[in-house]
Amino acid sequence: MRNLIVQISILFFLIISLSIYSQEEGDVDIQLTESPYGLSYDGTNFWFADSKRRAIIRVDPSGRQEAFNLGIPFIAGLNFDPREGKLFVASKRIVLKVEPNTGGVTERIQVPIDKIGGIANFQNYLYILDSDTGKVSVYDKGTQSFFGGFLTDRSEPKDICFARDSLWITDSSDGNVYRYDPTSGKITGSIRSPSKDIRGIAILGSRIYVVDRTTREVKKISFVETDRFLASGEATYLINVKIKYSLDEATLVGGVLGLLPPPTTEHQRIRNLKTKDPKFKGDMVMGVRALSKKLGIDDPKGPQTLEYHFEARTTNVRYYVLDDFLKKKEEIPTDLGAFTKNRVSVKEKAGNFFLDKIFDARLFRSDWDSLKKSLLDSGLPVRPVKSLVFSGSSNPSFKDTLDIYIPSFGWVPLASVKPEKIESSRAYQKGEDMVDLFRSEAWAALPSPILFKAKDSEIWKPLPAEIEVTLLPKGTDLSSN
Repeated sequence: MRNLIVQISILFFLIISLSIYSQEEGDVDIQLTESPYGLSYDGTNFWFADSKRRAIIRVDPSGRQEAFNLGIPFIAGLNFDPREGKLFVASKRIVLKVEPNTGGVTERIQVPIDKIGGIANFQNYLYILDSDTGKVSVYDKGTQSFFGGFLTDRSEPKDICFARDSLWITDSSDGNVYRYDPTSGKITGSIRSPSKDIRGIAILGSRIYVVDRTTREVKKISFVETDRFLASGEATYLINVKIKYSLDEATLVGGVLGLLPPPTTEHQRIRNLKTKDPKFKGDMVMGVRALSKKLGIDDPKGPQTLEYHFEARTTNVRYYVLDDFLKKKEEIPTDLGAFTKNRVSVKEKAGNFFLDKIFDARLFRSDWDSLKKSLLDSGLPVRPVKSLVFSGSSNPSFKDTLDIYIPSFGWVPLASVKPEKIESSRAYQKGEDMVDLFRSEAWAALPSPILFKAKDSEIWKPLPAEIEVTLLPKGTDLSSN
């Protein structure tokens, strides 16, 4: 009998697990109504509200819907509380506690907020978003009183949820989802969503589900979250590169050609890199993994052409420098000496010293050369990068960018001289429409990814080159070329 109970329990657990897994994979097709607002998940079902119908709607794992009419106007979000097993539904100056099996209201919480944007649950607290002021108020369900809270800097906040130890707030002014520390109220990250008119948000695992009120669809955003950055979205490019350069040395025998490949970073992954010259082999060039070719008597002098191709998968990555990093006061590593012009002591500087230097330099400089000089003079390591910017289906344009090393944090990208709208002294971003073609391994910029040295004992010398980049059609088999 005991074994039978254990077997039934295991079977029940597997059924529940498979149900949750299918939901996390987004198998449920949620058909939204005319005026959807809010989104939540109770472990089995999705829930959303229809403000026009004055109802909340349950969507079971098969996609079947059941509406519960609450009879109140201005419904502006809902959230399931797993501790109480109840739904909290927001309206004008009130939050209702609703029994999910019957739709019956079991409690009414008076709230001094005219325009609630959404509500979130965590433990014994309700986080209530004021869509007019952008303030998040905290309500203690035990003492039935408000305490604390914080002001966000969002101009059109529309909904809020609690997940992964953070509060996530949507902003319809720019179509982004912003992550906040619920204790300090500080922004700790952001993700670009596929729509601006967001009226609901729920997070399951590593996916964000948002209600797009314009198209009346639930859209999914896959993302990667670390303590340094948030990355979402993905683009794939198949790229062919043709480089024309010249070898004018008196003798080439014993010399070596080097090719710096596109770097694999947190922003981009490079696959299937292959040159049309089979003599290029894997090697170390300027201290990084690259390709090289030993030259012999059969290799001609004068004009040369090298052609190679690769696949680049990029993501929209956003870095946020939090206080935890600045408190470490780690000195700039000595192995970054090639990227540094002036050595400085990090411990002698205030916590925000370097962040302020970077932000001020970007505000008051108008070109890459003056920006780079200002950063180097401040003692920061700088790495010039040659990037490609893709727009539509046309071939890319070239763009100079920089990587900057922030002490205690690491490398971050500067995709533009002036800060973008989303960027601050603590925020940095690079979009999926950009691919880094090659980067320097010192603070001086390189004219091309081609380098030469007459013999192994010499240092690498960069070669000027004419670079032509072509976007290959999707489906091109790079491995066979």
